Amino acid sequence: MASSPSISIGQHFRDVQQRTFGRPGLEWIVEECHTGTDGVAYARLFCATDTSKRKTLSIAVLAERGRFLRVES
Repeated sequence: MASSPSISIGQHFRDVQQRTFGRPGLEWIVEECHTGTDGVAYARLFCATDTSKRKTLSIAVLAERGRFLRVES
């Protein structure tokens, strides 16, 4: 089994899918990292521009360059 990529609290990621009218995807900040009861590593994220928006993704999905790019904060 491959090891999980290094993702830590405070890192910023941008959704690579463009939004309406060609606007860039939202920027998300890692709030928490944990291992679920299923043994999968997860990251809980909040939106940089609207902190009421939150989501939880597996670390593997967050590390996919075709879905998210790490950005400097």
